[in-house]
Amino acid sequence: MTDVAKWTALHPLTDWVGTRLFDVPIDYTVTGSGDTAAKWVSVFTLLLVAVPVTAAWSVLDRHRPNYARLYEWFRLLLRISLASALLLYGMIKVLPTQMSFNLERLVEPFGHMSPMAVLWAQSSLSEPYEMALGAAEVVAGLLLILPVTAGIGSVLAVVVALQVLLMNLSFDVPVKLFALQLFLFAIVLAAPDIARIVRTLLGRAVDARTSTPLLTTPRGNRILLAAQVLMGVWLLCATTVEAYDGWHTYGNARPKSPLYGIWNVTEYSVAGEQMPALVDFRELPSNSGMPSASERFRRIIFDIPQGMTVQRLDDSLVSFPARIDTDQHTITLSKDTAHQWKIATFNYVQPQLDRLILEGTLGGRPVRMQLDQVDLAQYPAVSRGFHWVQATPYFR
Repeated sequence: MTDVAKWTALHPLTDWVGTRLFDVPIDYTVTGSGDTAAKWVSVFTLLLVAVPVTAAWSVLDRHRPNYARLYEWFRLLLRISLASALLLYGMIKVLPTQMSFNLERLVEPFGHMSPMAVLWAQSSLSEPYEMALGAAEVVAGLLLILPVTAGIGSVLAVVVALQVLLMNLSFDVPVKLFALQLFLFAIVLAAPDIARIVRTLLGRAVDARTSTPLLTTPRGNRILLAAQVLMGVWLLCATTVEAYDGWHTYGNARPKSPLYGIWNVTEYSVAGEQMPALVDFRELPSNSGMPSASERFRRIIFDIPQGMTVQRLDDSLVSFPARIDTDQHTITLSKDTAHQWKIATFNYVQPQLDRLILEGTLGGRPVRMQLDQVDLAQYPAVSRGFHWVQATPYFR
């Protein structure tokens, strides 16, 4: 655990709250999830501290009539925080990166996918849909930058943040806590304008909105406004560069494997003994010497340049870091991305564009495989496309 992690979690109070109140040991290990027990307990601990501090502050400073200027500074902080998050998450959708398309989803059984994988797969199948989601977030983020457009930006932010929150809750995406925080930020910012919209829809008069200047001099407020504009430009440029880099690294514009495609294993032999392409392994004796359903390859998928995914006969998928040398015609499988722990090396030949022959050693035994490439057009998910006119519903 780093000192930064301890500080942001109000360590050691968070540890005490976790173990004493919730009987949960706090682990600050970074797992990629935004909904770890440590983060939930940290937020609860912050609230536990904030409530009595706020009450004490209110009592000690009870003679102050209002906090108008402090409230405006608070809203500015929320606006910048919310805008930066919306611009980042929006740009990685506008340049499809967050939900990138993976070939293995075409052959993975639907029931084997987690709810989050289902969401990612269905979103990545339509770039216009993902880009539209991102565009709404980017527009909301940009509108939040300037005070004159922050009102409509906050209302739009409520809509997009609610949509993200609902998807995270419905598909078990482990960013629920952060999505909830962004939604609350948007609600706080939009509350005055939502109330005004409701009164307008009810036919009631709505006065012009007034706000307290952040600084006491006109010149200071002009400088502050210019600083907000520069902040917005910087956020837009920074998130665009980051999204563009991700789009070309692991998004939909990433390089493809030189053997890109889904390949069915049509012939499979071990130590010169031909294995049937499909066989019920439950009926074989344990000493048959044949590979189990979890070992036998059914398909091999080449997607990214430095990886290879294998689908076994039980439909399970396993991915390996792989190095494909097109000059030596070799495929090296490893346990780690640095390729220090090699699993197997295959020599390959490609007698036809849609056929591969792999020969090498796997599990200490010589293996030979013939692979036939699958025509991706057979998958309606990628080949169906869009049609304005349909004689009958295409539902299959």
